[in-house]
Amino acid sequence: MKRIIFILSTISVISCSGNSEGVAGSSNINQESPIENLNVQTTNFSEIDSSGVLMFPLKMGESRSENGSSSYKEIPQSEFWNIMFYNSKTSNYYLLTKDKILIENFNDAETISTNKTNYIFYTARSLDYNKDKLLNHQDPLYLYVSNKKGENFRQLSPNNFNLENWEYIKSTNKVVFSASKDSNKNNLFDDKDEVVAFEVNVDSNELAKEIFSSETKNELKKLYDRDWKKVKK
Repeated sequence: MKRIIFILSTISVISCSGNSEGVAGSSNINQESPIENLNVQTTNFSEIDSSGVLMFPLKMGESRSENGSSSYKEIPQSEFWNIMFYNSKTSNYYLLTKDKILIENFNDAETISTNKTNYIFYTARSLDYNKDKLLNHQDPLYLYVSNKKGENFRQLSPNNFNLENWEYIKSTNKVVFSASKDSNKNNLFDDKDEVVAFEVNVDSNELAKEIFSSETKNELKKLYDRDWKKVKK
């Protein structure tokens, strides 16, 4: 008899323990997720070359919690975390990319509608270069390109170089750009670093190439050293 009572008591304890875990799990599921506080913002948009294809640069608003805290990192007001393309003829829409990216700029409607190029160029950041778990102006700026439907999106400028200037050369279908590298490895791109000139053919899948050879740059250093080195008194 005692053995039967012990077994029943054990079963009762296990049953209560299981119910307790079930209630706790249910409570966790019912807790509000931060994603519910996000508000997709498609305020501005523009049509590309009267094609019926529109660009919607994406921003995201967040309804703060009761204590006023935020669950998400700040993005600069002037930048976008992605772009949605919408084909008004087919009603299809799609993202520029599903990779993490912070878009600083792209061809505006006026530039695109000049028909100077068959491409859309973007300047954006995608690498946390200094490992501070943020994506901001301390990280390298890259040059990207897609066609005018927002397809075939790809990076043109090399990794770990910060884009300084760029121009599309229509006659050769090339992009010429300058980019700085962290020469002294201090995790900063500043006015002491080397700035390199590159060119890349937009239609090819080849990597951007330096315009000026190492030999040429060494000659420039020698000329500068000859003319501008401090003379000891």
